[in-house]
Amino acid sequence: MNPPDAPVISGKTRVYGLVGHPVRHSLSPTMYNTLFARFGIDAVYVALDVHPDAADKVADAIRVMDLVGVNLTVPFKERVVNHLDRLTMAAEEAGAVNVVTQVEGTLTGYNTDGEGFVRSLAEEGGPVLEGARAIMLGAGGAARAIAGALLDRGVTEMHFLNRTAQRAEGAVAALQPHFPDRTLKAGPLDPDSFARVGARAALAVNCTGGGAQDTIASLDPRVLASGASWVDINYWMSDPPLQSICRDSDIQFHNGLGMLAHQGALAFELFTGYPVTGAEIRATLQEHGS
Repeated sequence: MNPPDAPVISGKTRVYGLVGHPVRHSLSPTMYNTLFARFGIDAVYVALDVHPDAADKVADAIRVMDLVGVNLTVPFKERVVNHLDRLTMAAEEAGAVNVVTQVEGTLTGYNTDGEGFVRSLAEEGGPVLEGARAIMLGAGGAARAIAGALLDRGVTEMHFLNRTAQRAEGAVAALQPHFPDRTLKAGPLDPDSFARVGARAALAVNCTGGGAQDTIASLDPRVLASGASWVDINYWMSDPPLQSICRDSDIQFHNGLGMLAHQGALAFELFTGYPVTGAEIRATLQEHGS
């Protein structure tokens, strides 16, 4: 028998999930299953750890398994795009999706990362974006989505710094046609490059994976403009690189939990039609010990 407060799983229960590798650390199952229970929705959300070599099969698996919707994380955000039926403008700009919905076999890709990021940054008292310079550390799907949203909000100069120069250049090439009047540049991810472009930057966003921690730790956030914000979207790290340096200076440090909450709120409405705020989801995550 199920415990009194446990959801009852039946043959009619709709299934949603997170597809990525790795995903065992994710707070998404807690977030979505709590919301399903709150709204009385007969659904369950699970973490699906999929080997990167199976990227070409993910879209077909969503159809075959009749998943109503999924969130995508690394390394699938970009690799699934060509297998979907439709993309939103935000997804096209980013060249990546983090939400896929299925309606009668038709898969639509969305990207809520960028909008979730800017909503969170505003909620947390981040810098004025109009006319600002921003630095993206990393050049993958999340970095492109966030950059697109920042450019939409008036950022006039965007620098992508990445360990692989070709990937940073690809991010610039993908976004520049959508923002022809903005300055977009690519460079290597190292202390010298960061110091050079960071001097007047109001915002730096770490979108690199855990394997780049040592590289990120070698940067000096104190070169940023006074009152700037440093955002590390790797919300699961208990002690992210440079957190203490930022907090001991005049740089605001943001841990990425707000982005998770706000992009999750947007995704939940896409999945179910039920509106929920990022602040509500943040409170839920903090309540469950995040």
